[in-house]
Amino acid sequence: MEFIRNHQLNIMLFLTGVCAILSLLVAISKSIPFRKKMPVLLIEVATTALLIADRFAYLYRGNVSTVGYWAVRVSNFLVFLMSLIIILGFNLYLFDLYMRETKLKETPKRLVVSLRIIIAGIALVVISPFIDFYYTFDEMNRYHRTAFMPLSYFFTLIPLVLQTSLILSHAKKLQLNTVVPLVLFATVPIIASVIQFFAYGLSLTNISTVGSSVILYVFALRNLNESVARAHRLEIQLLEKYKADLEKTVEERTHELKIANEKAEHLILNILPKEIADELAEHPDKTIATEYPNATVLFTDIVGFTKMSSTMSARETVNMLNHMISIIDERAKQAGIEKIKTIGDSYMAASGLTAESENDGAERMIEFAKNILSDIEDYNKTAARALKVRIGINSGNLVGGVIGKTKFIYDVWGDTVNVASRMESTGEPMKIHITEKTLEQCRTNAPLFEKVEMEIKGKGKMNTYFL
Repeated sequence: MEFIRNHQLNIMLFLTGVCAILSLLVAISKSIPFRKKMPVLLIEVATTALLIADRFAYLYRGNVSTVGYWAVRVSNFLVFLMSLIIILGFNLYLFDLYMRETKLKETPKRLVVSLRIIIAGIALVVISPFIDFYYTFDEMNRYHRTAFMPLSYFFTLIPLVLQTSLILSHAKKLQLNTVVPLVLFATVPIIASVIQFFAYGLSLTNISTVGSSVILYVFALRNLNESVARAHRLEIQLLEKYKADLEKTVEERTHELKIANEKAEHLILNILPKEIADELAEHPDKTIATEYPNATVLFTDIVGFTKMSSTMSARETVNMLNHMISIIDERAKQAGIEKIKTIGDSYMAASGLTAESENDGAERMIEFAKNILSDIEDYNKTAARALKVRIGINSGNLVGGVIGKTKFIYDVWGDTVNVASRMESTGEPMKIHITEKTLEQCRTNAPLFEKVEMEIKGKGKMNTYFL
């Protein structure tokens, strides 16, 4: 105790520098929210002013000069005033803390009572120098307590007691590292005030208040850092969740896109040969046209379809055509035959669509035609209306390409196509009608064909063959 008495001015000077630095740090800090910054800044500035005033009060005590006269009076006034301002700042700090962090629905009554007591105390401090209420000065400019001096402790200690009781009653709602500095800030000055009341000449209350304010700042900053860290962790968790959700969404969309692409590719392959589809995908603006030196073309249609369809409903007609075309499509897929198009009841297909003149397109097309006849016979066994078809086949060079930019189709042109169409139109029901060019490429089936000579429109007399 004697050590404090002998060195309290030096201790005040040291603490003044600490509080001044803390005040500056709080003022320029951008990390502390404004609602927290103002009470803490008020406390730190008030503690700095308190220490300066208390030190000047001791330094100029007994100094009868004009400077000493005013220094002692102003300093003692500021000591009383700043003590209450510090408690006021702490009251505001608690108000923000409990209203925001503990989510209380209304302002704690103890803080309201404390605020009223502090304001009343400030009012008495302001009028005290004019009526010598708390203290007086003798002719030697020395400070003396009055009989009402103990009342000044009421205005400082009672708010601290109320604040301490509030902190302890709601301690469970706050973290331990928050409760401890709050309790120290409120209780240490109480203990110091009791000691100082009986040990006149010591500035224990002011020194302890300043020390408590430093602790409060340190813990407030620590809590802020922890809050920032929690916010960062929460932000990281949200970002990770967002990333996971985004990855899941991307994966789902990618899967949906893959399915859509597969459907689109399947649809395109139902319209175009694979080689043509690939080339069109790579060069969408390119004119697609290819010459084939030795392709085989097939035409088939239903005998008497026009007369038959006139006695059928639209649904019956479409169902019958769909059934028959589906059967032929499945055969074409199995045989590697390229379906070109259908026009009404007419079906057009091609094989040997390759740059090689030597290929097995003719033989595969003959086999394909025989299977069509077999499938039609099977169909007739259960169908309400029996069908008969004519099939015509021709081989030779032709040109294939894509026509149009919207609703485009793949088609083939040339004399080979025209002659194949003539073979179908001049053929006989349930027979395969082929040209000599086709027969030359399928020697193994040659003995099965019956040779006929007939007039072909645009070609004159030709040797053709029936199977």
